[in-house]
Amino acid sequence: MIRRSHLDLSDPTSLVRLFVAGQIVLWTLAPTLTHSAPPRDVVESIMWGREWVLATYKHPAMPSWVLQAFWQLTGSVGWPAYFASQLFIAATFVLVFLLGRDLMGPARAAAGTLLLTGVAYYAWPTVEFNHNVAETPLWAGLPFALWRAVERRSILWWVLAGAFAAGGLYAKLSTGLLLATAAAWLVLDADARRTLATAGPYVGLAVFLVLAIPLDHWLLVHDFLPFKHAAHRMAQPGGRSVPAFLANVALNLVGMLVILTYAGLIGKRAKARSADQPAAGEAPVGRRERHFLAIFTAGPLLLALLGATIAQSGLKTAWGSSMFNLAGLWAIAAASHRFRQETLWRIGTAAFTLLIVLPIGYALVVLFAPRYSSPLRVNWPQAEISRRMTAIWQAQTNGRPLRIVSGDTWVAGLVGITAKDRPSILNLGDLSLTPWIDPARLDAEGMLIVWDARTGRIPAALQQIVASGTTGEAEFSWPRNERRPNIVIAYRVVPPKAPPR
Repeated sequence: MIRRSHLDLSDPTSLVRLFVAGQIVLWTLAPTLTHSAPPRDVVESIMWGREWVLATYKHPAMPSWVLQAFWQLTGSVGWPAYFASQLFIAATFVLVFLLGRDLMGPARAAAGTLLLTGVAYYAWPTVEFNHNVAETPLWAGLPFALWRAVERRSILWWVLAGAFAAGGLYAKLSTGLLLATAAAWLVLDADARRTLATAGPYVGLAVFLVLAIPLDHWLLVHDFLPFKHAAHRMAQPGGRSVPAFLANVALNLVGMLVILTYAGLIGKRAKARSADQPAAGEAPVGRRERHFLAIFTAGPLLLALLGATIAQSGLKTAWGSSMFNLAGLWAIAAASHRFRQETLWRIGTAAFTLLIVLPIGYALVVLFAPRYSSPLRVNWPQAEISRRMTAIWQAQTNGRPLRIVSGDTWVAGLVGITAKDRPSILNLGDLSLTPWIDPARLDAEGMLIVWDARTGRIPAALQQIVASGTTGEAEFSWPRNERRPNIVIAYRVVPPKAPPR
């Protein structure tokens, strides 16, 4: 535990700075020092990033752009992905703190920000930089920009609000839930409603529309593939029913509830606490501010639940990860009459303890999973897989460069992300999902098809090709545990039809 004397509680801003720095350093080091392969979504985004496409059949491509930019800066695909993810999470915390400071003062804002260490979405899942992580700071930025736009009547803040709104869509299309919530607040809040008679909101809307046009055009040209993919995933057995999804969300928030109890804001200690000592110099949080936080925290969640209920479909657990940026601020605002200086110290103690313990726990799980339980994807020997499978391709094609990989998305990505020829991925063997590859390129460059031989899962579009030729297998031992059954990767080399130039 962190002792009280080690923190300058008179400066909540410094406390948040230390917290943000710790988040970046510790959650970057934990996966960097323990992973032998990036997480699945990182692998997929790295493969897409080299194509510089606007979107894929799954999502808009913002995470891919970020990872490609980091690759060009560093030449690496490992630690930069973990570092990028933590930069996005850190930006989220900063924006949450800035909004909270506007709504309820720096001490309560710091407490509401530190409470996010008790939300599971901001811990272990953040090592996997994906669309959920990418949209998180944008979901925090839009409410912050809107609040300032309304309060300050500033065109600049309306422009920023429009930019955050469009940026959120480029991260993930579920940002539409937040946009609907923001529109509702602009109508429901009296002060916000009055701004609709000024130019600001329409300038912000124009910025949003201009920035969103390229993405809208892509969706139209490509038959709204991401929406079809989302509908398919919601219909899969892995999707959770509404009650199950809510139960999972509650589990992800348990840590925050524990911290609130420890801080004396809920539970028996809260009932016994007198309300005559609010935080020094701070007035109680007003009703309007509490309503703002309630709307932006609960609104997207309620819309998602309503949509799933109407469509009679499931919801994926991770889809809730961007919806709780303001949960800590909301909790502090709701219990602001119990907030004292001691409250910030208790929340800070718990937050920094979790900030140290959780990355260590994560690292230990990754290190010992191959020995005592089923290995994780991040335990796969990625570098060795890429090196050997590239060598097999070259041996069977007279040294031709490996330009296209396909098959099982996970295995194909492991082969491709560090291959020296930087091959493209043919998603599931389906050209309709992979606009950067056409039949002419496929004939000219050939492809390496790979899959996990233990499962035998070959995409339907590739099964006939695999069956029509000779296949092989390559075995790989698990890092840190050679006693487990080896990984067996099956492959089919489809050589180029055209001679090399």
